Amino acid sequence: MRRISQISDLHFGRTDPAVVEGLVAELNADRPDLIIISGDFTMAGRRREYAEAQAFLARLPEPWIAVPGNHDISPFHLVQRFFRPFSRYRRFIAPETEPVFQDEEIGIVCLNTVRTWAPERDWSQGKIHRWQILAAEARLRRMPAHLFKIVVGHHPFLPPPWDEEARLVGRADKALAAFRRCGVGLTLAGHLHRHYARFAIADRDGAEHEELDRARMRGGNGRLLAVQAGSATSTRLRGNEPNAYNRIAIEDGLATVTVRLWNGSAWEDAAAAR
Repeated sequence: MRRISQISDLHFGRTDPAVVEGLVAELNADRPDLIIISGDFTMAGRRREYAEAQAFLARLPEPWIAVPGNHDISPFHLVQRFFRPFSRYRRFIAPETEPVFQDEEIGIVCLNTVRTWAPERDWSQGKIHRWQILAAEARLRRMPAHLFKIVVGHHPFLPPPWDEEARLVGRADKALAAFRRCGVGLTLAGHLHRHYARFAIADRDGAEHEELDRARMRGGNGRLLAVQAGSATSTRLRGNEPNAYNRIAIEDGLATVTVRLWNGSAWEDAAAAR
């Protein structure tokens, strides 16, 4: 069995110190086999925000892997944004923006879905390039068949059940089709600051989305489960949802995802918070 904690949308520069301390304590007490951080370490890619994020990471149990989010590149310094957008990320967080992780039970491929520019006013939306899909597919196919395969990005692959028209990462449909061909059981993302999970089910009309219980979710054994994480530490909450992160257990070809919520003084399972 492998135990994974997925945290997302930390947003140093706009964090709740009590939640940050509670999360550090929780993760060190739980000691997961791996921590996955699905982007937005900072609010605006400032050095001081990155320094806070770096100090936070130094307090977490290892190993961990991460991808950048749209807030991790500067919205102010356009020369930096266009010509070296991830220089601070590589300096303070990790040298790779698309790391790969593999052990005896799981295989993980990360995708950098951040866009530096777009022909529209909203540059925060993400995109997966065709070459990224091909590269991810090649990496996944090189992994042993018995591994439980996971893909991590920042932007959502499937819409939330309360908004079927929500903006997804660009080429989400093509990416999900490629992931299914490679036997991926789980995708992990953030960006929306809301937690939810849905199965990607292909039929003759295309993709259908099956909503799951928000407190406990299970995927694998031939089914691709797309899981979103809430904001782990930010004060920028959405829809009256508290800070949240996901605990994931991988065993016998299945992923069981349990949402953990901050109740104001401690973390608890979403089922207990009902």
